[in-house]
Amino acid sequence: MATTTVLYPKGTKFNMDYYMKSHMPLVGKKLGPHGLTSWKVLEFPSEAPFCVQATLEWDSQKSFEAAGASPEMKEVLDDVSNFSDNSPTMLPGAIKGTS
Repeated sequence: MATTTVLYPKGTKFNMDYYMKSHMPLVGKKLGPHGLTSWKVLEFPSEAPFCVQATLEWDSQKSFEAAGASPEMKEVLDDVSNFSDNSPTMLPGAIKGTS
């Protein structure tokens, strides 16, 4: 398994309603066939260095890498301007342990 953490910095103009109702369903639809197994969205308090985090879980690191190079990922990333005035920081990684 692998995970990708997607972070939006504090101060970002962010439309959570659009994100949850349109963007995240788009993420699931476009990236699910590439091995995306689940996602979670967190909203942080105003004093945190980030305002929103999405955690995407993949069946493997190879699936994430293939999805990252796909036209579907471009479509997902092109949608960011519909809900945010900042590009996210994306941190992919292999899961080494869980409980």
